[in-house]
Parts: sequence; C-alpha cells; structure tokens
Amino acid sequence: MIKWFNVKAKNGVASLYSNNITLNTTAMYPFEDAHKVQVGMDDNGNIVIQPLSKAVVESGDLDESCLLKLERHKSFARISSTSLMKQIGEVIGVSLSKVPVQYETSWDPEANVLTILVKEGQK
Repeated sequence: MIKWFNVKAKNGVASLYSNNITLNTTAMYPFEDAHKVQVGMDDNGNIVIQPLSKAVVESGDLDESCLLKLERHKSFARISSTSLMKQIGEVIGVSLSKVPVQYETSWDPEANVLTILVKEGQK
C-alpha cells in the first residue's frame, strides 16, 4: 500500500519580524482567495489570522481599521504593519526585529482561521 504525501496536511511556518508576518507556502494555502485578513489573539495566547472574501470586506460590517492587506507571492505571503507587529510583540512578550522569530501554524477549517502556535514555543 502506498501512502501519498500531502503538503497541505503538514503544519506551516509563520515568521514574525518587526514589520510583518511572513507565511511559508504551506501556511498560505488557505489564503489563496482572501481579499483581506484580520489578525487577533485567541484565549490561549496564540495569534489567529482569518481570511476575508471581497464580499465580506465590502459588506461594511467590519471595522476597516481591523482589515489588513495580504501580499501573496509564489512561495510566501506577507502581512505588513509595523504597528500590528509592535502590538503582537508586546502581547506575546517577544522582541521582534529584522531576525525572524518562527512558529508553527495550524489551519482550522471549521473556524476558518490560521493559528500561529505561539504558546507551543519558537520553531
């Protein structure tokens, strides 16, 4: 019997810098059709990123200051915001710089969020 490898089944990696969050190829799969994203924290102290469709963004139901642009490239995706990263660094207690701090990620299809597993420690 052959068991085929599925790259989408493995956990991705998020790299936190002082001015952006960079998602590797695996972590960015759920964001292929995202128009914008929201970034927040869950009850466990992990960072969560929710992809938003164009229809949801244009509905006007969400606070525009909470909507962030997601830049997609061939092998990575990036959310750039110095003020966001300053807030994240303070909340998780990590000094962010030009040297990345990396964490594994996990996609939850039911909640429609990518979780950056901060509480499990740096990769």
